[in-house]
Amino acid sequence: MTLYVPFEELSDRTKHLFKELRMLGYQNAIKALELVINEMCAEKGYKRYNGAHYYYHLVDVTQILINMRIKDNEDENLLTASILHDIVEDVPGYTIEKISKMFNLRVAQIVKKVTKEKNVDYTKPENLIAYLNIILEDEDATFIKTADRMNNFATLRYAPFEKKIRQAEETAAIFIPFFKKARSIYYTHSAFFFSAKTNIEPLLWEIQAHADTYLEKETLLQLMNEENK
Repeated sequence: MTLYVPFEELSDRTKHLFKELRMLGYQNAIKALELVINEMCAEKGYKRYNGAHYYYHLVDVTQILINMRIKDNEDENLLTASILHDIVEDVPGYTIEKISKMFNLRVAQIVKKVTKEKNVDYTKPENLIAYLNIILEDEDATFIKTADRMNNFATLRYAPFEKKIRQAEETAAIFIPFFKKARSIYYTHSAFFFSAKTNIEPLLWEIQAHADTYLEKETLLQLMNEENK
C-alpha cells in the first residue's frame, strides 16, 4: 500500500511504530498502519479533540500493547487488529468482510468483537456492559479494548468537561469492573489489566474532584442567562 503522505513528514510516534513493526517482520500490521494513515487522517475529517490525526489514537493503542509485551509481541494478528479497531465503526465502505479479505479472518474476528453496532445506544449502561461482556469472550479483543480505554482516558484533557464527567462515571461504574473481570479470566496477563486500573484512577479521581465545581458553575451560568432573557 502506498502512503499518501511522505514518510519523513510523519510524526515521531508513527515512525517509531513503523520501526517496531519492521523489526518484528509484521507486514500485515505495516499494511494496516499505512491504511489508517491514509483513511483516518485530519485531512479527511478524522480528528481527535485537539485537532490531531485520529490515527494517532490507533498508533498509541498499539504501542501500549507492544510496550507491555502482550503475548511477547509474537501475535501479529493482535497488533494488526489493534491498528484497525476503529475503521469499520468509523469509516464508510469498510466492513468486517472487507477486513477479512484485505488481511485475514482472525484479524476480522477481533475487529468485529470491538466494533459497536450503529443502532445501539451505548450511553445506556446495560448496552455497554453487554458489549464489554462479548469482548471478554476473546482475549485479543479484551487486550485492545483495555488499551483503547487507557489511551482515550489519557487524552481526555482535550475533551469538553461534560465529556470528561461522562467518561469518568462510565469508567468507574463499568470499565474498572471490566478490568477486574479480565484479570480473573486472563490471569496470565493480570498485570496488564491491573496497570490499566492504576493508570486511569488518578485522572478519574481528579475529574471527580472537579465535577461538583463545574456543575455549580454551569447551573449559575444557566440562571444568569435566564435572567438576561
